Amino acid sequence: MVRPSPLSPSSAVLSRESGVLFKLVVVGVLIGLLLIPMIMIGSVLDERLARRDEAVREITQSWGGAQTVVGPVLVVPYRVRLPAVPARVAGERGVPERIEIRRAFFLPRTLEISGEVLSERRYRGIYDAIVYRGVLELSGVFSPPEVEALGLAGADWLWEDAAVSLGVSDLRGTREELVLRLGDEAIVMMPGARGTLFGNGVTAAAGAVDWRGGEVPFSIRLPMDGSGELLFAPVGVRTTVALTSDWPDPGFRGAFLPETREIGPDGFSALWQVSHYGRPYPQQWKEEDNFSHDPFRASFFGVGFVPPIDSYRSVERATKYAVLILVLVFTTYFLFEVVAGMRIHPFQYIMVGAALCLFFLGLLSFSEFVGFGLAYLAAAFLSWGLISGYSLAVLKSGRRTLIIAGLLALIYAVVFVILQLRDHALLLGTLGLFAALAAVMYVTRRVDWYGRNPEAVRPGQ
Repeated sequence: MVRPSPLSPSSAVLSRESGVLFKLVVVGVLIGLLLIPMIMIGSVLDERLARRDEAVREITQSWGGAQTVVGPVLVVPYRVRLPAVPARVAGERGVPERIEIRRAFFLPRTLEISGEVLSERRYRGIYDAIVYRGVLELSGVFSPPEVEALGLAGADWLWEDAAVSLGVSDLRGTREELVLRLGDEAIVMMPGARGTLFGNGVTAAAGAVDWRGGEVPFSIRLPMDGSGELLFAPVGVRTTVALTSDWPDPGFRGAFLPETREIGPDGFSALWQVSHYGRPYPQQWKEEDNFSHDPFRASFFGVGFVPPIDSYRSVERATKYAVLILVLVFTTYFLFEVVAGMRIHPFQYIMVGAALCLFFLGLLSFSEFVGFGLAYLAAAFLSWGLISGYSLAVLKSGRRTLIIAGLLALIYAVVFVILQLRDHALLLGTLGLFAALAAVMYVTRRVDWYGRNPEAVRPGQ
């Protein structure tokens, strides 16, 4: 009977090196394979996010969308006589003399807006949307129009057809009759904006007002429902907007930030004071100057009513740490193999990785019904319990199981803290990676990867 010859020391070292390297490659391949379920979880997240957005759109369509208030604007038509244009070449017909009706637009000298806006939650199934209901008080003064400055000599001004238009982006949120007060006149405003100045709005006939006799004060009470944001255009030489609301997390946006603001758990108050020097349109212009809705859009300012924490976005951020969590946990198991001489089957790695992936699916599922913090705690506890119990059976050591359980709890805690941070998330994450690398260096500092030092710890021993 021929006995197999024992491996030489160099062959044994080579075998250990090959075994460790092969296992390291296997662990890397397993991490790559576990990215497949993470991609599937990402698809589920996108689908749930799309359903949420659809539910929010349905709510806002029936309640009222983002509201933008532009104006009021005085619209005065005028009649101009256009001379005949003779034919340039023989056989071509010229253009005869004709009369056209055009419009000129005049903005108020002062505009003051004040209002209180109250937030509400509206539900569609398991989804909700933040909407608001408020009442705005608009007041100010129109100065006599300086028609001479428009360069319309010979124009016939039709003051009896003058009108005042107010742009309101979503009239579905205006549920009461709007009344414009011009001096002593009270005029009901009707849907529709004169000309192409606004995409949507209301208009009041103002031909009975003496616009050339002096300044004309105005006021409008504007109740409105909306969602998302509330914006204004600074149409006055001096525009002042004062808002109060019970919404605790406003997002100020647009071309101008408030001069003063107070934000607390019970809501906010903000005051804007905007000069006409900061906008791209004049105080008056004629129709052929081609000023339209776009100049107003460039100067919009206001506030957004957006939920401070979007659980779906938080889950999306959490999934970005999946690879890092897999690498840290698998590295710990791999070090048990290298330092403690254990043998862990690739299938056992897959079971642990599956529990880690289920954490993200559980986080998504729970966050649709409870707050993100509670959802994170529940998903982390379930994943931690699965992996800790499984590790006790695989590692056959309470001490090693405690190491895995403690490491996993620390990883989940650090990731949760990073998700709550905005400005310092990168810094904390980088420090955590330095700490993890330092721990791996410390544990493997005495490992003799080449087997040259008989007193050192060898891989697999």
